Amino acid sequence: MEKILVLENKYGDTLGGLRGIPGLKAATDGDLIWLRGIAVGGTPDKRIASLPVLHRYTADPVERLFPDQQKTPTGKLPKLDWQPIKAFVPIELPVSAMPGKLFLPVTIRLSRSAVVQEVFALMTDLKSWKAYAETAAGTRLQTLSFAVSGKGEVLVIGRPLPQLPGKTFWPRDQMLLPSGYDLDPPVLGALAEAPKETLMLFEPDGNWQAIPIAHFQPARRSAVRLTETGHD
Repeated sequence: MEKILVLENKYGDTLGGLRGIPGLKAATDGDLIWLRGIAVGGTPDKRIASLPVLHRYTADPVERLFPDQQKTPTGKLPKLDWQPIKAFVPIELPVSAMPGKLFLPVTIRLSRSAVVQEVFALMTDLKSWKAYAETAAGTRLQTLSFAVSGKGEVLVIGRPLPQLPGKTFWPRDQMLLPSGYDLDPPVLGALAEAPKETLMLFEPDGNWQAIPIAHFQPARRSAVRLTETGHD
């Protein structure tokens, strides 16, 4: 017995994180991708469990397909050109057009999230940030760090964030995603490889920029006062 999964072809990029799973095989059938070689029972692999699956089956020894939770077969496993997952999924290539020389083997897509998370970052303007730092209690500032762009944009990270005009973001590994959004599908997070000590700041349309963590400084009142534009 083995588990069989079927995905739409448009989600082929999500398979990159499965390359290290032994025994897994894949094949295409028109607009669909079929996966086999998944053991029945035991603890499901998180990488497989997070896939955007269209159909799930269990195949018996004669390759009859049983939909999940059903005892009657609905067909047989098609005769396809099965390949080991490492051969089916192409080697990841660097996307040289992106800033920061990050390695992203897939196109990052964002969609509205049904899960609410605590925000961790705020993009605001320098004037508002300076005004806040002048009057905020030291205990509120000591949990924050900030970086300033040459255009006068300030990215503040930490908790709790100040109530200032701007855009908020929540964290996902080395990514900062716009509040209310998540990766589509979520498994894309495992495929985005960023250098250490770097944050990837995303916009809702999927565009992003790399910000070295070394560019952030503690939100001491004196440091905020001395901050001017013209320094990324």
